[in-house]
Amino acid sequence: MKLVRLVYYSHASREMSLSDLKSILDTARRNNQAEGICGMLSYEQQYFLQALEGERSAVNELYLDIADDPRHDEITIISYEEITAPIFKQWKMGYAGGSAEFTKLLKEMGQTEFLSETMSPRQAFQFLQHLAGNQDNL
Repeated sequence: MKLVRLVYYSHASREMSLSDLKSILDTARRNNQAEGICGMLSYEQQYFLQALEGERSAVNELYLDIADDPRHDEITIISYEEITAPIFKQWKMGYAGGSAEFTKLLKEMGQTEFLSETMSPRQAFQFLQHLAGNQDNL
């Protein structure tokens, strides 16, 4: 079984409410549990940044479903790589949005606003990895 990590960003087609985000996370957690997928999602300023980890075919299928979701567009894969073990395994889908830690991380990257399209693959992964330790309770 080949494990992969896929990291992508996208632009929300409209501003997401707390209720919208909760619905996305509830569905993701339920479905990811069944498929053995884990990951981390971040949302701020109408941009999503997400890492998905799991068995290759399951992650590929999930990504295709995500790409068809009308709640976002401009979906761009930042990185796709084989991994030996998942980093986000304790979360079926972790979440972190705008916070003091979020803003601090952006400043450390030389950004004043969340522009995921300007992040390198390494920066995007490290950003999500760091935020995983500072999650919002959704």
